[in-house]
Amino acid sequence: MSALLLPNEILSMSAQAARRLVQAGDGDAALLYLALLEGGGAAEKAREKLGWDRAREERAWQRLAKLELAQPRDPEPAAPEPEPAPQRPEYSRKDLADALEREPDFQGLYREVERIVSRPLTDNDLKCLYTIYDYLALPPEVILLLASHVARRERQRKPGGQRLRLPQIQKEAFRWKRLGVDTVERAEAYLRRQELVDQREWQILSAIGVSTPRPAVEQERAYIERWVELGLSDELIALAYARTVYQKKEMSWPYMNRILLSWHQAGYTTAQQVEREDRPPQRGQGGKKRAGEETFQPSAERIRKNADWLDQFLQQQGEGG
Repeated sequence: MSALLLPNEILSMSAQAARRLVQAGDGDAALLYLALLEGGGAAEKAREKLGWDRAREERAWQRLAKLELAQPRDPEPAAPEPEPAPQRPEYSRKDLADALEREPDFQGLYREVERIVSRPLTDNDLKCLYTIYDYLALPPEVILLLASHVARRERQRKPGGQRLRLPQIQKEAFRWKRLGVDTVERAEAYLRRQELVDQREWQILSAIGVSTPRPAVEQERAYIERWVELGLSDELIALAYARTVYQKKEMSWPYMNRILLSWHQAGYTTAQQVEREDRPPQRGQGGKKRAGEETFQPSAERIRKNADWLDQFLQQQGEGG
């Protein structure tokens, strides 16, 4: 038996409004319009019924206003502009000499950093160190952890290479400051995460077809850190690499990152889940297989073998083979 519709339970919409909403094809705008109709035009009632966040409601409202089905809202007041960052000071020799004479903490830091880099500090080195200590205001204990970390990383990447320079430590110090790594506790937690990334770095590079051992460059390292933080397995990363090369015909870190993020958001943790629930689109119009067209998806193993073969071939060509 159908429910009895009382007069106050019937909403009235003009045919013109219905046509505009249908032609716009915007589901949120249509829902907001219906909620406004039911609430007598009260935006607060519509917001309460829909349970949307402010940003989603604002987008739908702007679309209704563009369709001339709602009054445009006054723009939100502009956020105050952030205060400009203080300009980095230019320290003179006298400033540095006074700091070494009058600031015991900096004096001790100076001696410890000399020990870490295994050489006397130059005037420019001293200026870099005082910039970290005075301008960035990092505690001496944090600076020592940072300097030891950079020195260890450089020794791993370039065994027997050039001596460590203070501008390298200063660059990493600005990065730590930007990331909020400004206490001993945060520095120790950050270094533990970096140690885990170090352990996974070559495994991940191997999974994406890198055949010669090497450290990741800065941009690669940023992606690897993100994937390790998300707990993505080498197996899943290898599959994303295979999908990337198959679709783009070359390696693309941003494209591969988007694939992995989408899998993580979908809750996929194994390659079997992806193969079962997230099959890649096949070639042909509309993703459908054309008559007589193969829908072969190369595996990560096949792509890796092809890459190894190509490396050997190019090496032989270079040797005159």
